[in-house]
Amino acid sequence: MPRSDGARGQQGFTLLELLLALAIFALLATGSSLLLDALVRADSVRQAQADELRALGRAMSVLQRDALQSYWPAPKSRRAGYSVQLEQQRVGWLLGAERDSQPLPRSDLRVVEYWLADGVLWRQRRTLEHGVGQPQRLLEGVVELRWRLHANGAGWQTSWPPGQVHPPQALEITLSTQRLQGIRRVLPLAGSSL
Repeated sequence: MPRSDGARGQQGFTLLELLLALAIFALLATGSSLLLDALVRADSVRQAQADELRALGRAMSVLQRDALQSYWPAPKSRRAGYSVQLEQQRVGWLLGAERDSQPLPRSDLRVVEYWLADGVLWRQRRTLEHGVGQPQRLLEGVVELRWRLHANGAGWQTSWPPGQVHPPQALEITLSTQRLQGIRRVLPLAGSSL
């Protein structure tokens, strides 16, 4: 039986046309998945950088709070100097009184120390009543850390000499992490004229 012209127009796709359409869709799917993968990787890198910046900001806020609470009693003798510990990887000083809601008698003096160990910046606070508290992991991934203190008449010091006649005015922190290099912050200390 002969086919009419209307029947010829309703024939299906040829195998070659189907294979060509499948190849085009496969290329589009591959390109889309590569683009999506690149976007996901870029977002995870951005998220890691944002997390590191937030951790650095929190660490600097804690340091700044402690610097503003620093306490520098006048030394009893010229040889005693001010109550500061400053080494290459460690710094510590006295903190003044906190507001206390309990009317119990207590010592107002506390000591705060910061140090670098195994790529972690640590903070520890101690009091006369409770002794040494738990060290706090302040910032991880630190590859380099330097401290300096500034005193009027003495300039920037990398170690604090005994008998220093002027109290420290500022604390300088220079650190590098795995992603962020050469971060420098100068914090005024309590009672400073900076």
